[in-house]
Amino acid sequence: MLDPREYLGGGQGLATTTKIIKQADVVMLLNVLGEGYSREVKKANWEFYEPRTEHGSSLSSCVYALVAASIGKVEWAYRYFLKTATVDLRGDAKQYVGTLYIGGTHPAANGGAWMAAVLGFGGLSATDRGIRLRPRLPAGWKSLSFRVAWRGQGMAVRIGRGFVEARADRGNTRACPVDLGGRFRPCPPGGSLAGRWKS
Repeated sequence: MLDPREYLGGGQGLATTTKIIKQADVVMLLNVLGEGYSREVKKANWEFYEPRTEHGSSLSSCVYALVAASIGKVEWAYRYFLKTATVDLRGDAKQYVGTLYIGGTHPAANGGAWMAAVLGFGGLSATDRGIRLRPRLPAGWKSLSFRVAWRGQGMAVRIGRGFVEARADRGNTRACPVDLGGRFRPCPPGGSLAGRWKS
């Protein structure tokens, strides 16, 4: 017998005979291995799976936010960011998997909100060559600041409407390569690099 408290797209869920899925699966792959897929492939899959995903897992929304930001759907990304950032404030998260009670807090989803903000809206990626920043702030945000370390070298990042700045810690022992829009440039200890981005 189907349990109405079960995930809609879960194993015993009400949608087991439909194309509805419980969480970000293919879209997660496109996030984890994102460098291996074109923007067009990510966009096609995001648009196919988005209306078919129930988001029964608290970890699903942050993945949809990350991929939405990477394909330029920033306002969609913001909706999913809010969903993951407020999962414990709204009180409407799933409470059961079958007969198993799973209610409680969602610290992994909180980490997903951080990822959506920094990796998604901040456009941060750490590569073998250095730190790359491709910001995409939501319309209502004026700025975003965060810290990052690359191979033991600390850096503060500040993003505002149309600008991005990376400032290396004075205590760094070597320059940190930073790409703010097309090429990597060395940022020496205590130095900073600034660039423009289209908001």
